[in-house]
Amino acid sequence: MAGSKQEDTAALGRTIASAQALLSQLTTSSETTITQTIPSPPNALHVARDSAKLLKAHVTKIALLATNKPFTPSAITKVLRELSGTCLPAMMSAVQICQQEKDTWGATMGTEIRTRVKRAFREVEGLLAEVQSIADGHGSVAGGRSSLSATGVVWEACDALIELERLGIAGLAVKKAEQYRDTIKDAIAELQEWREGEDLDSEGRGDVLLDSDDEGVDGDNDSIEDIFNAANSMPKDRPELRELVQDAEGRLKKVVLLYTAVIKRRLKTFVSVNAHHTAGRLDELLIHLTAIPDLIDELAGSFYDLDEKQAKSRLDRCILEARGAGSVAALSWKGEEDEFTAWQKKWEAAIG
Repeated sequence: MAGSKQEDTAALGRTIASAQALLSQLTTSSETTITQTIPSPPNALHVARDSAKLLKAHVTKIALLATNKPFTPSAITKVLRELSGTCLPAMMSAVQICQQEKDTWGATMGTEIRTRVKRAFREVEGLLAEVQSIADGHGSVAGGRSSLSATGVVWEACDALIELERLGIAGLAVKKAEQYRDTIKDAIAELQEWREGEDLDSEGRGDVLLDSDDEGVDGDNDSIEDIFNAANSMPKDRPELRELVQDAEGRLKKVVLLYTAVIKRRLKTFVSVNAHHTAGRLDELLIHLTAIPDLIDELAGSFYDLDEKQAKSRLDRCILEARGAGSVAALSWKGEEDEFTAWQKKWEAAIG
């Protein structure tokens, strides 16, 4: 009986090692260009969702078997073999389909699904290490998570993959754009606090782009001014720098308006009318929207360094990137002019 238990434990160790090798191989594969094609591929996001749900079920079984007594390595081995033969390769297939069908899914979704699948693989590796430690009689991994905790982080990674199917291309783009917009709002608020002694209540009054009837303004005016409290303050003897900060704040507020309008009129209305063109155009738009927060962070750093020349240069780069985003989004996904097109022209004239 003892010999049988030892054999089962040894078999579990081999299965864990095999699963770990598979995860390493799949992770490496996800980082390279895949040359093999999947004929008549299914919906990549459906594959990711279904495999993630299956993985959640398998790791839950593994956690229960690992923590309940008596410890039964043969039962865990069976579940691990099912896991290695089904959901892990299926997740990799979802990555491959996105890469293969790039014209349909776009580079943004391809990158996102690859990142989330890699995270799931990494968390499964942590769970496997925990199970191996228990099988060896050592209990939880020193400094690591318990098997239930390790299962929880695998669940979180799986839920992130399931979320992608719910979001779709448009929803993912909206989520990212909203995060970028909030980051820019933080930067504006920080600059306002840094520029001490100013009447924040009067900021933006008389600016035609801040009228409530304009595209996507809803509520932004009030929320921009109460987010962050900068640690330092601007010297009182730098009037030209103060003027530049004021100019930057006004123009960055218009950038926030652009994000809001693009989210409302373009990202939330994304339809793959012609996948080859619309997915690529969406990627191009997101490249601009992604770059702006980092540029604004650099701009803020220039102000805090009191480097007026560099601040001017970085402000110009921010506005250039924002104008690029506006230009890409100017026409509807069908390539036609609409209400946003007219607003974008007015915005471009106002941003300077």
